Amino acid sequence: MRIHRFPRSLLARKWGGLLTALPTISALPLIAAVFAACSLAPLSAIYPSVDLRPPGLVAAGPTGPRSLLLRFDEAVKAVEGSLEVQPEASLSAETKKDELLVSFAVDQIPGADYVLAGEADDLAGNRTRFLIRFSGWNDRAPRLRISEVQTAKNGSKTKPHRDFVELEVLADGNLGGEELSWAGAVKTDIYKFPGVEVRKGDFVVLHLAPEGIEAERDELGADIGLSGGADSSATGRDLWCSTDPLPDESGAISLSTRPGGPPMDGLFYAEDTKSGAIAETELAHMVASLSAAGVWPLASPSPDWKDAFAWKSSPSMSICRRSDAPMPGPSAWYLSASGAQSAGAPNPGPEAATAAKAGPKAKSAGGTKEAVKKASKSKRAKKSRG
Repeated sequence: MRIHRFPRSLLARKWGGLLTALPTISALPLIAAVFAACSLAPLSAIYPSVDLRPPGLVAAGPTGPRSLLLRFDEAVKAVEGSLEVQPEASLSAETKKDELLVSFAVDQIPGADYVLAGEADDLAGNRTRFLIRFSGWNDRAPRLRISEVQTAKNGSKTKPHRDFVELEVLADGNLGGEELSWAGAVKTDIYKFPGVEVRKGDFVVLHLAPEGIEAERDELGADIGLSGGADSSATGRDLWCSTDPLPDESGAISLSTRPGGPPMDGLFYAEDTKSGAIAETELAHMVASLSAAGVWPLASPSPDWKDAFAWKSSPSMSICRRSDAPMPGPSAWYLSASGAQSAGAPNPGPEAATAAKAGPKAKSAGGTKEAVKKASKSKRAKKSRG
């Protein structure tokens, strides 16, 4: 912080011959005591009334592909030559009262991590330095939909499965800056998507429990067959995140078009043995935000376990979305058949899961019935010919 001091000549003009009797600061208390005894002007009259507080930054963020707005708590002016940004770009600045508008010479990279540093003075010359981080402006963020979720890893050597969230792309665009967050009782994790071009109908698979092998590669370009690893897909775009896996039994997932934005989709799942109100946890806060955004219905104002998609968790099954579900909520989801995860491809549908649960006997019985019908038809045909 820079504090401007008054030159002695200026103070002398303002306060006349009085200050000639004050050669040092240490004499001030004594003079003050004399003034107080004589009931003269209050102590505040001795000290000049000056603004010593630097401006405070209230808010900041991009407002367009080539602009960033900083708002302060008082009128400011930018310090010439102080602005720098990474990734590098040529900048200019203009101020209007308490706002500082930074202009970029080129478009920001959608979703890229930017760092802006600079300085601003208030009208009294007090200076503040600022350092802000933001995501590059993205006005082509497509709407996405959560379509399949695998919440745990299995121990299979032939068909290994690990945590993933599959997303269906509902419109052309660029993923840069969109966020997926997931919460359990004590922690919320966030993944910010890189700037990747996608088309309507694409599938994006975000893997949340990678093994750390070389084959696990982010597919950022046109080649979506680049990655290997558990649940990697030749038909979907694979991205990898090593923060934390999904909660195995009970948790929530939220999807936003921009950092800190309201949810555009979500899922709340819970072990079917749970009941009653959810305690004040990270999970409860996320479920409440999903409800407030209209992407997950609640039966009452406070989140309750009965509002969740209830299931008996299993690493061999994934939670899948019905393609024909008209409304959000538990009824829009179903469990896949055991071992029938389909990362990067359309879900097989609840009918396939039901048929798989019916087991081999139902298939065998169905086959026998069909065979009896065919034999009966053949027998009637022979009889009519005879």
